[in-house]
Amino acid sequence: MTTRLSNKPLLLDELSHPQVKALLDGGMDMVILPVGAVEQHSLHLPLNVDYLLAQEFARGVSAVTGVPVLPALPYGHSSNHRGFHGNYSLRPETFQKVVEELCDWMYAEGFRRVLFLNGNLPNQFPLQSAIANVGTRYADLRLRALNWWDINPELRAWFATDESFGRCHANVAETALMLHLRADLVDMSKTYPMPGKGVRPFFHYPHGAVSRDGHQGDPSQATPEMGRRMFELAVSSLSEQVKAALTERAPEMQ
Repeated sequence: MTTRLSNKPLLLDELSHPQVKALLDGGMDMVILPVGAVEQHSLHLPLNVDYLLAQEFARGVSAVTGVPVLPALPYGHSSNHRGFHGNYSLRPETFQKVVEELCDWMYAEGFRRVLFLNGNLPNQFPLQSAIANVGTRYADLRLRALNWWDINPELRAWFATDESFGRCHANVAETALMLHLRADLVDMSKTYPMPGKGVRPFFHYPHGAVSRDGHQGDPSQATPEMGRRMFELAVSSLSEQVKAALTERAPEMQ
């Protein structure tokens, strides 16, 4: 069952500072920060895919749960795409530092639960390092980094359906979601299947070594209907998780 998105998301940057204070005073102690990247997505997709998807998932969840959303952090760790035009990357340690400093400010505001909703695979490593460091500073701060494709098992299986050389990038999943959300930015006439399905190299190679034009999988199979169904599934599933997380307490040891 999917969730009907009838409410508006609560966008933190559209509030005044007294409204932010009132939100916190009213007991809302959770915030969502979408994170992504500005990087190439082959011939048929724009550079904004990763942060746009994370942003829209986060806003959809906010509309259902009332949890506020910060503006998406568009720049992430994308050095693996060097060699293609259109990549604007931070070093992993720079990205990690940005996340840590934002956590300092979120904690000072009064937020005690932070969800980083991630749309760029390499971001997950500096995100986890940031969480490790921040967790040592604030024992009562609850942190979670979650890739959108890991929201539930069905999304995970769908995302990996058309991998090539063990990777999924600008593939059927990202293309379908963009067709649903921003079809004006998608050029399906330039899609084609990449070889390498089921082939998994032992070592990690830069994107240019495993993709001719920057994508993996077969984006030509994407449809807007597919994207809409999976978008609503993601929002519905994550909204239920977030509702539970709003009141979650640390487990009691017996």
